[in-house]
Amino acid sequence: MNVMSVRRAEASRRAGGDRHERTVWPFAALVAAAGLVMLGYALLAQPGWLTGLTLTVCGTNPTAPHAVLLAGVLLMLAWGMARGRQTAWALALCLLAWSAAAELEAALAPSPAAPWRLAPLGFAIIGLWHGRSRFRVPLNATRLKQAAEISAFSVTAILVVGGGGLFMERSHFETPVSAPDIGRTVVSMAAANPGPAAFDGPAWQINGIALLSGGLVIVVTGWLLASAPAPRPAGRAQRAIVRAMVSHPDSETLAPFAMRYDKSYVFSADGRAAVSYRVLAGMAVAGGDPVGARESWPGAVEEYCTLVERSGWRPAVLGAGPDARLLWEERGMRSIGIGDEVIVDTGAFTLHGRSMRNVRQAVHRTERAGLVTEVIPERQLDPGLAGQLRRIHREWLGAAGREHGFAMNLDAMARGVHPDALVAVAMAPEGYAVAFQRYFPAAHAGRNAALSLDVMPRTPLSPNGVNERLIVDMIDYARSHGYPRISLNFAAFRPLLARARSSPESLTGAERATIRAIGLLDPLIQVDSLYRFNDKFQPGWNPRAVYIGSWFDLPRFAVAAFGLEFALPYDRRRTGRAVTAGDPGFEPLKGPAPVEAHRAVRH
Repeated sequence: MNVMSVRRAEASRRAGGDRHERTVWPFAALVAAAGLVMLGYALLAQPGWLTGLTLTVCGTNPTAPHAVLLAGVLLMLAWGMARGRQTAWALALCLLAWSAAAELEAALAPSPAAPWRLAPLGFAIIGLWHGRSRFRVPLNATRLKQAAEISAFSVTAILVVGGGGLFMERSHFETPVSAPDIGRTVVSMAAANPGPAAFDGPAWQINGIALLSGGLVIVVTGWLLASAPAPRPAGRAQRAIVRAMVSHPDSETLAPFAMRYDKSYVFSADGRAAVSYRVLAGMAVAGGDPVGARESWPGAVEEYCTLVERSGWRPAVLGAGPDARLLWEERGMRSIGIGDEVIVDTGAFTLHGRSMRNVRQAVHRTERAGLVTEVIPERQLDPGLAGQLRRIHREWLGAAGREHGFAMNLDAMARGVHPDALVAVAMAPEGYAVAFQRYFPAAHAGRNAALSLDVMPRTPLSPNGVNERLIVDMIDYARSHGYPRISLNFAAFRPLLARARSSPESLTGAERATIRAIGLLDPLIQVDSLYRFNDKFQPGWNPRAVYIGSWFDLPRFAVAAFGLEFALPYDRRRTGRAVTAGDPGFEPLKGPAPVEAHRAVRH
């Protein structure tokens, strides 16, 4: 067994033991079962076979509104306990202690009842107290403040609206009532326990107040158990640190995209590596591998996992590369291969040979059209050209105009806020831009140095082949400026598509169905066409994967990932705009010495 296999086995054993120590499902299942008992008691017209279970849970036969309210609270607590929330554990323990105290009080009454419930309640309290260390998500201060505000507003509304409504209906009370009497009636109704029939008015008033109050209790409980809100994007100081890490020789090709203005960061304890992430739909999605010194990557991943657990989020990684996979697997995360990053070796690349015929023809086509290309640092773009590029980009994005991407795209197009960006521009003979591509340097020195493609917008006026021409000229630029690699697009499902082209008879039924689905969706997400475009450059393929904490997280991860990558409307953060050079207090980060514009005119 080699060293890597030993490390994997040890990581699996440690992750399995850690998951066992943190198991909370028995507690959550017990509370959920109690909630379902109460719900069934209320909805099934209080069947006799549930009476014994109801007495065990509640200690009495409650009214149907009471049973529904208690069921909602218990099911909410069960959900919170399944998520490891300390608040759910504390509330459940308080409910058990309260119920035990009531049982003890009944046992000490002048006409005592048999205290048979004390035994199961005692065992439940002891078990819950013994398992307290398994609940590791503390109460979030922001959620507590929001829950208090919701409670204050809702209680005031119920008292004012409910009390006012009953005052207007005061003639329906059996005996004359005062304002305090109406207040006590509202409070009694809000507790879903109106008591003796002292009011013969509309039944919907009593039921409505009880329903609103019960809903308020459940909403506030859910708010207290919710995960921490998504953090604000990182500030200028953190971004400056991460920008320096992107230049570190150990950073990989997706490192530049950590500089998106909507991302947050968590740093290793020594401050030499970081993980960039965003939170959407309760998923903390890390983009690519950590940035910075390779020996500090484990520390950054550990800090990220600690933050995710403490905040009540679910962990996920989008676009993990081979170099970081073991770090995520050591923490018990599950992987899904999603395709390959396209890597071109600039030193070995050539247009000669039959395999490059299509690219060569595309380049010649643009030469005959008189296109001229130029590579310019984004911070050196003149305002007129920058405006043209932004307009091309907006038209390319479509009607919504939202910037896409998360793991392999940056933002703030041609606004001077990413000083290291390089823009390859294709100019028509008349002097206006018809297409461009934006690249970012990663690991500015050493064998890992690379340029990573961001976007490649074009106008309908540009001739076919303009994208191939810009890539070829950018490869020439990278070769002459010390970048041995260029990272192009991402080829989703690349191994499957390659097999479908080379040996379609070897595909299984499920794989054929996947290929057909890709073909149907290709007009929207261009999976197959993008793979065929990339394959023309005879590149290398760097496998990328998704990591999630549990297979049960897959649906929620899909919601988060699609929102992040395609700027869907529920991604509210993306509806804002990135910081621009015209904003008050904006100061571009200092970059390396300006690079001369690289003009490529082919004859």
